[in-house]
Amino acid sequence: MIVITFAMQDESKDFVPLLENATTRGDRADLPIVDGTFDGKRLTVVHVGVGPQSAAARLRASGALTGVEKPRLLICPGYGGGLTPSLQHADLLLVENYSDPSLLASAASLIGAERVHRGNLTSEMAVIDSAADKTALSQRTGAMAVDMETATIAQACAEAGVPMLAFRIISDDAQTTLPVPGNLLWDLEAQKPPIGRLLWHLVTHPGRIGPFVQMIRSLGPARARLTETLRVLLAKL
Repeated sequence: MIVITFAMQDESKDFVPLLENATTRGDRADLPIVDGTFDGKRLTVVHVGVGPQSAAARLRASGALTGVEKPRLLICPGYGGGLTPSLQHADLLLVENYSDPSLLASAASLIGAERVHRGNLTSEMAVIDSAADKTALSQRTGAMAVDMETATIAQACAEAGVPMLAFRIISDDAQTTLPVPGNLLWDLEAQKPPIGRLLWHLVTHPGRIGPFVQMIRSLGPARARLTETLRVLLAKL
């Protein structure tokens, strides 16, 4: 059995429909656990939410790593913010510092070289929303990309003795400042966008509406790359 974690259903919504014999469980419809098969392999998909606290709690509640059957590996895909100019939108980063070396080597040989990078990822406590902050974070950590959950999931895998492969698809590059502040994109406590505050910000900053719409649209190609990468990996691993 293989476990796959996603932060949000926006990341998984092209992949989950590919599962056969899929069943959904869990106590939250917005963060479901989905069991099914792909290419003859049994999978459990766990949506862990955004941020380290949610990731730890939801992964623990799912029992995916601590149940009777121990998974043979966990794949941790998702979006990430680029921190270096070499990473462009929808590029693939194979995460070296949180992945099992043998799984990482297999992934590198399977996926090929086109717009594929290998490097370190940093997991932070908040959305990094400005180009200046991305540059500063890269200089401080040496990481090529940033997310909010991978470090927490890697720690849970280490404690359970389950090898992990992590990869990130770049949703916003290092030169891009997000069109709205990060705290208006996602409420970590509620695990959903703060719609009222977000809409008010856009109404009072109308010049941000176009870039915001473009950012949402740009997630489509990133999600397609994420889904195809999973398809390639699962066919071979």
